[in-house]
Amino acid sequence: MVIANPVASQFTGGSHRDVMSILSAHHDTEALWPSTAAEAEVMAEKAARDGAEVVVAMGGDGMVHHVAQGVVGTSSVLGIIPAGTTNVIARLLGVPGRQSKAARLIARDPEPRPLGVATMRLTRGTTETTHHAMFACGVGLDARVVAVADQDPYRKYRFGSIHYFRTAVGVALGKFSTVGPHVTVTSDDQSAEASTVLVQFRQVYTYFGKLPIRLSERPPHPMTVLTVDRVRRSRVPQIAFDALLGRDLTRIKGAEVWEGASRVELVADPPVSAQADGEALGQIDRAIIEWVPDAVQVIGADRAP
Repeated sequence: MVIANPVASQFTGGSHRDVMSILSAHHDTEALWPSTAAEAEVMAEKAARDGAEVVVAMGGDGMVHHVAQGVVGTSSVLGIIPAGTTNVIARLLGVPGRQSKAARLIARDPEPRPLGVATMRLTRGTTETTHHAMFACGVGLDARVVAVADQDPYRKYRFGSIHYFRTAVGVALGKFSTVGPHVTVTSDDQSAEASTVLVQFRQVYTYFGKLPIRLSERPPHPMTVLTVDRVRRSRVPQIAFDALLGRDLTRIKGAEVWEGASRVELVADPPVSAQADGEALGQIDRAIIEWVPDAVQVIGADRAP
């Protein structure tokens, strides 16, 4: 089952026909065209429930994220055809960048690899939702950046990493610089008050093309948590410089890094913005983020723990 996003920045009708031709030569293959992110999740869940051997997300990180929501915890395998701007998940998993090569990888029917995810249980008032993050999640600054970047879809698709970076600097230098610590973060016997919390569970994640973001010098096992009390204007140039050079962010003044976390709890007053895989999840009061090993089978997961 191929679930495609035709408005992804690198999507073309010709590439979709090539992908379908390659897959159809080896498997019974069907194409689906969701009109919304929620519909993509429903389609993926139904495909998995109906016994699809492989559910393929053709699009950018957003499409992969939403298709994964329906596949995690099932016997179906997640396949990826990268057609977005940055394709972070595909690159982290070693999926070929060319869509025809990614399709041939799936068509060869390789042994899928189990992949862990960070499962987020979010609460806003009486509403509870669950989301599975494939490469990144957090609350505060990065979530606000995602929400603002999404307000200008043309620049997001046209300029990709540059748009995210400019948005990040603008948000950090704007009203967010006045936001004080209002999120209580706990993990095991550690606790902090923060305005921003980032959770890393892959060795590298990024919104800036091939430029990495590292929260610590050591790979996360299973999760590394970065808390920042305030993102002051005076700190923004150093944060931006370190992020662009791929340095770990433990040197940020007012930051704490916790390694070896498997569960993180957050309580926000007032509510705080949340995100997973670069998808805005809205404002939340509470969150529980837990590492779930071997949550989904993925084709091409050679590089990811």
